[in-house]
Amino acid sequence: MRAIQILIIFAAFFNTSTLVTAQNSEAGNYTEGGIFFIENNISEALSKAQKSNRLIFVDAYTTWCGPCKMMTKNIFPDKDVAELYNANFINLKMDMEKGEGIGLTKRYEVTAYPTLLFLDGNGQLIHKALGYHDVKDFIELGKNALDTDKSLIGWATQYEKGNREPSFLKEYALKLAAAYDNRRLPIAEAYLATQKDWTTDDNLDFIYRFTEKADSKFFDYFLTYRTAFEKKYNPAEIEAKIQGLMADALFDEKNIPTLSLADSLIQKVYADKSDRTSKKYRLNYYRMKGDREKYAESAITYLKKYNDSAEELGDISALFYEQIGDKKMLKKAVSWAKKAVKMDNSYFNNLTLANLYHSTDKKSKALKAAKKAIEVAKKNEESSAEAEELIESLK
Repeated sequence: MRAIQILIIFAAFFNTSTLVTAQNSEAGNYTEGGIFFIENNISEALSKAQKSNRLIFVDAYTTWCGPCKMMTKNIFPDKDVAELYNANFINLKMDMEKGEGIGLTKRYEVTAYPTLLFLDGNGQLIHKALGYHDVKDFIELGKNALDTDKSLIGWATQYEKGNREPSFLKEYALKLAAAYDNRRLPIAEAYLATQKDWTTDDNLDFIYRFTEKADSKFFDYFLTYRTAFEKKYNPAEIEAKIQGLMADALFDEKNIPTLSLADSLIQKVYADKSDRTSKKYRLNYYRMKGDREKYAESAITYLKKYNDSAEELGDISALFYEQIGDKKMLKKAVSWAKKAVKMDNSYFNNLTLANLYHSTDKKSKALKAAKKAIEVAKKNEESSAEAEELIESLK
């Protein structure tokens, strides 16, 4: 009798193990001791989620993403991670740059990798997170997705039902920010609207966190309370943040400057010196665009009014020598280089003057300036190779 019982137990165990293995192998790729994934098939994942009444976890990745590879290597095979995710989710790995992944990128606003999505069987977004998560955080993420009080959809439901408690709005905005969700700024603004004093430490931190773009209300708030930010952080950090945001706004995806926002943005940020800043911005704009004619015109306009910097005079003079062939323009550059030398008797400025004299057929003056450049270089223990080459070419 006992032998029969043992056989029944073993048979039951064997059949159960076979069933689990079959179910898991159906789900997709098998990683020993890790998460079972469906590969690049959202339709299959949605169907299985509907049938099993489970959520879908989507590892939204790209082949070039380093943190994505680290998640696959270090996190997904973990025993505790697998126990939670295999029991509660249909797991899907999607290459977001191929096939169905391209459409999902737009639908779920995927802008960075890895993006970790949690969907219901209808494809509705339940929860979302970005970036590499260690084992502990990844397990916590999965639990939050399963908890309607902690998932993004749960927070959205509370907001839609009219929850406008300041603590709720603040936490909701921060959760959306962590997921880089497009709803984050309106919710953040709703929180600030509940605050009487925006200069408390917490509120300054909050505004700092949500100042992401120069063409936003938060950037205006940032500038309004700039003095308070400089006291809390430091002026150099604040200036660096402002310049970084301006660069993001004024440069396109190819890192080429644009003019569309320049004047209004510069006026907003540098009201006391907006004219000089705008003129210099145009100078750099045409330089980076490779428009030599417009660059030369802008340089003349700029230096006609602002010629108090030896560095600027020297740099613009050197660029004229390198890029402008018009002799009339080069003669203007000679006057700038002479002034630069007078203000800063450096090797670079003397060499620039020598090159410009050479370009305008002033051989004796070029030779004299080149010798002066060598003299300065020796005094400062610098290389004078270029000036020496110029003298050889003048012989």
